[in-house]
Order: sequence, then C-alpha cells, then structure tokens
Amino acid sequence: MKNLSKRLFGLRKTAGLSMVEVSTRSRKLRHEHAHVTQGYISRLESGRERNPSLGKLVSLAHIYGVSLNDLVGGYPQKGGNNG
Repeated sequence: MKNLSKRLFGLRKTAGLSMVEVSTRSRKLRHEHAHVTQGYISRLESGRERNPSLGKLVSLAHIYGVSLNDLVGGYPQKGGNNG
C-alpha cells in the first residue's frame, strides 16, 4: 500500500492539482462512486486508507489520465499475449 500512496501523491503533483481540485473534478464524473473527498485523498496518499474503493481508484485514474493498472502499479500489458 505504501507504493500506491507514493504513486497517487506523485501523479497528483505531476498533474499540478491540489487535493481540493482533484475532489472537485471527481464530482463531475458520471459513475456512482466517482466522488473522492479531500479527506479520502489525504488518507490514500498518507497510507492511512488501507482498503481503497475500486470506484474511487477508477475515478483517480481517470482524473490523472492513467489506466487503473498503471495507477495501482500493475505490470504493463504487452499486446494481447499473456507473457
């Protein structure tokens, strides 16, 4: 979870966004669990949130312009094969 918190912090800073701006952008997304509060972002980035919601992670990935796989530090996909 430590890597996720660092990744989220780095993506937000690279995007030049404050926690308030990320929260505001999340309100404009159109899926049910899209809204991410400033407090939730803070807990994610500090590592205090240990069981993040998939819906919130999808929102953050969208806001930061990365895939969910990249957001959570998964292995890059290579074409359509399994290796």
